Amino acid sequence: MKENVRKMGEMMEKWNKPLYERKNKAMLAEDVEQTHTAMVGPRLEEIRSNGKEIQKLMKDTMEAVRPDKTSKTWRQYVDYLNGLVIEGIAEGINGSMEYLLDQLSIKYNKDHGLQPIFDIKVNLEGNNVFFEPSIVCNDRMNGIRDIINKIVEDFISLSTQMPRLDSTNGDFLNEIKDQFLLMGQF
Repeated sequence: MKENVRKMGEMMEKWNKPLYERKNKAMLAEDVEQTHTAMVGPRLEEIRSNGKEIQKLMKDTMEAVRPDKTSKTWRQYVDYLNGLVIEGIAEGINGSMEYLLDQLSIKYNKDHGLQPIFDIKVNLEGNNVFFEPSIVCNDRMNGIRDIINKIVEDFISLSTQMPRLDSTNGDFLNEIKDQFLLMGQF
């Protein structure tokens, strides 16, 4: 049992690697989005694979111990494992959010010699200033804020990549939302 829990922990430690990574150059908004999409797919697949392995380790433990699945002790053990998974997911999301926050910070970029993430053009027409691409959400869903929102949604999707350990369906999205709401991060 302890060995399986250790293996689960090792897998979940890998989830701390940010789901977003950037190149040290300003890029067009669509290039930022395409680069992220290309990178996040394999990472989420790796996490899904880890989830299957965690499910297998849980099954191996059940076969070795042959518990009464309705006993209080077994339910507490499964709750403990669910708690570890929730913690691993929360740390993974938090690590990605902190990385993205740093990358969007003018001060951080300046202190670390990094270029801005986005290549944004500023146009002046009369007394009006226009940004290309738009820095706010827009109908085409290609504004800077739209792209940042898509990246953050990918971070949060970490909570839906593996099934719960205490039931045959469902994921950890509600627990993650609750946890981040409690920490004031959503």
